[in-house]
Amino acid sequence: MSETDEPNVVGMISAGVTEEGGLAEITLKHSDGSIQVLRFSPTLFLTLVKKVFELVLPEKMRTAESAGHLEVAPFPVSKTSAQEAFGGNAIIIHLRLQNGILAGFALPPQEAAELHTQLGAAVENALRQQSQSRH
Repeated sequence: MSETDEPNVVGMISAGVTEEGGLAEITLKHSDGSIQVLRFSPTLFLTLVKKVFELVLPEKMRTAESAGHLEVAPFPVSKTSAQEAFGGNAIIIHLRLQNGILAGFALPPQEAAELHTQLGAAVENALRQQSQSRH
């Protein structure tokens, strides 16, 4: 069977953590109808997710930008924090997603300052919209 004859993944039946909590588990459906279960250590799974983002996001961003808009589906966040990195060369932002996953980002100070400005304006607008919708 050549590489092009190999079945493709056409669906994700389920994804979760094993009952013991030590492995991430994904059940995939292939174009030939076969089912495959993949199990990963949490560390390897996070490495896989990071690599998928690195592979997919640049193309998604390029396509969206060429269409004139950049749309990214937001992940609901339950907790945030920020602190300066040792030496001041970055601002570390931590986001805990509602599903419990913790994500961290290192922003150069100038980018963090711009984000701070944008957050302030966005919060102000959101609060104004909330207030107007209650009246």
